[in-house]
Amino acid sequence: MVTEMPTVAGTGQDNAAILSERLRIGAILDSPEGKRNPELARELALRSTLDADTAKSLLGKAPAANPYLQAMELEGKVGLTAATADFSNDAKAARLQEIKQSVSAFNVEKGWVPKDGAGA
Repeated sequence: MVTEMPTVAGTGQDNAAILSERLRIGAILDSPEGKRNPELARELALRSTLDADTAKSLLGKAPAANPYLQAMELEGKVGLTAATADFSNDAKAARLQEIKQSVSAFNVEKGWVPKDGAGA
């Protein structure tokens, strides 16, 4: 069962104050600083009277809630588009890969496989 709350007509000043407060909260929560530490941003937005710029300044000085995000800010983006190394330490698999590459190169050298089909 849904109970409807009676609506209370407010003055223009009340509405402006409510809108101003909502804009302040939104500015804090949606800022890049607020996204770094959402829990602290929520506390500052909802439980303090700090203006948005002061809250964002404090959030910028606070450590990120996720240490990975903080490290990424310091190091920048890491391009991991290249092939990654295999650290499985499986000697048999490594040897089989060496043999596959060697046979592929040998087949190309002998002309049995075209160069563009060597990796197949």
